[in-house]
Amino acid sequence: MLPTHDQLTLNQLFEHSIRFAADVPIVTRATDGTTRRYNYLEFGTRVARLMNALPDLDIGHGEVVATLAANSDRHLEAYFAIPCAGRVLHTLNPRLSSDDLAYTIETADNKAILVDAEMLPLLEAIADRLTGLRALIVFGDVVPATSLLNVVAYEDLIGNQTDLYRPPHIDERSPLGICFSTGTTGRPKGVTYTHRSTVLHALTIATGAGMAIGPGDCTCAMVPMFHANCFGLPHAAAAVGAKQVFYGGTFDASAFVDLLIAEQATFSAGVPTIWHAIAADLRTRGLRLPDLRHVVTAGARPPASLVDAFRNEFGVAMIQAYGMTEASPLVGVAWPKHHMRQWDNERVDREAGQQAALPLPLVSVDLRDDDGRSVDWDGQTMGNVHLRGAWITRQYLGGVASEQFSDDGWFSSGDIAVGSPHGYLTIADRSKDLVKSGGEWISSVHMENAICDIPGVAHAAVIAIPDPTWDERPLPCVVVHEGAQIDLETIREQLLAVGFPRWQLPDRIELLTQLPVTAVGKVDKKALRKMFGIPLSSNRSP
Repeated sequence: MLPTHDQLTLNQLFEHSIRFAADVPIVTRATDGTTRRYNYLEFGTRVARLMNALPDLDIGHGEVVATLAANSDRHLEAYFAIPCAGRVLHTLNPRLSSDDLAYTIETADNKAILVDAEMLPLLEAIADRLTGLRALIVFGDVVPATSLLNVVAYEDLIGNQTDLYRPPHIDERSPLGICFSTGTTGRPKGVTYTHRSTVLHALTIATGAGMAIGPGDCTCAMVPMFHANCFGLPHAAAAVGAKQVFYGGTFDASAFVDLLIAEQATFSAGVPTIWHAIAADLRTRGLRLPDLRHVVTAGARPPASLVDAFRNEFGVAMIQAYGMTEASPLVGVAWPKHHMRQWDNERVDREAGQQAALPLPLVSVDLRDDDGRSVDWDGQTMGNVHLRGAWITRQYLGGVASEQFSDDGWFSSGDIAVGSPHGYLTIADRSKDLVKSGGEWISSVHMENAICDIPGVAHAAVIAIPDPTWDERPLPCVVVHEGAQIDLETIREQLLAVGFPRWQLPDRIELLTQLPVTAVGKVDKKALRKMFGIPLSSNRSP
């Protein structure tokens, strides 16, 4: 066993932040629109009090404590206090169905839940399935009227505790947290992160190969803390002593832009739908983001028009990232290389900037055909993405879906990608989202991005629909800006112009007022298929 000071645990990042970033602010725009502000030293005091309160709740070492909450400083306290006290943090997804929410609580064997008052009704709806809980802690100083049992106010819980920090001995390979992946069919699958994997992930994504953040930065992400460690930003920002700003509650583009400006945010992250809304708000109000150096986007590839808008109109670099819950979540970030500075923007975007990822250090990526053979990174050949590395999960909680994991540590992600000679990955699709027409595969992602570059198109998603002749055909579901006119012929002409062969062109389109989205703002293709009565086969593979 390594000595405590040689163990890679979250306590090391926590201790460093409160010692060397004591005066750095942590700011929360709460769900009611008010602002809370303190610094890392005060944060450390409150974390210690929560750590010391857990034994009083009869929560033992290694037991699981969940959060059901929006982004906030209080959620950040739980992010650190629970693992640093030797317990396991489980971030619950409030967007799950009641049945799936209860399933994740039961499967992870939660012993307590810290919850925002606004989310108590989600637990009240499944009260009969919360029999294993010993406590419910409501963030704030008041407990609203509720039928739930063993409820205590957060401020009351920690108010009587000492702020003396007593770190327990923790094995770096012991569990730190649990998050459930919802990007699959069937039940959500639990992913466990260790202290070692989380620390290595945090330190790596803080580098220039990752999010490129340091002590001089202010992070303000529109990524939920309940989803895959919030891109790992809370851990990484604390590790380097960066200022952290949290936006709580329902997303409002104007309020978020105002927060970015007021707090002089230098870094932000979110899915493309967020950046579309922010771009529209900036144009409407004639604003700019003077301190924002770059933003990272993931979940879907941003259309070229959006990247151009941030670069040319707003002076902000938009960098594409690739990740998943099973990867803590980051696999890679598509930073252009130094020699690409000599290229024009169009070539940079084509060869690097619009790609999904340049793999991070400590992550191995292999593209394989259906027979398990590695394929060439030639910029053309598609392969199944396999991952292995310091923070790539080795199994799901309970050992489910074991066929996705090999004995030598490789994880079959279900993504289909093309590798370039420059080392970049382009995600062609999820295997279940590819369109198989006449025995050939069509990438829905490539088609979506081409359609989004049509003036007047706000959003687009492509799904496969059954066809008696060709097996499947692509169906674009398109949202247009107010007043815009888009028809099938316009889309077909655009796809031909950017190089799609005629056999891939859609035969119909659907115009929608909005696209359904998941909890983290990704387009929900399962909901789209259900909308059009299309069954989802779990056995499709390219």
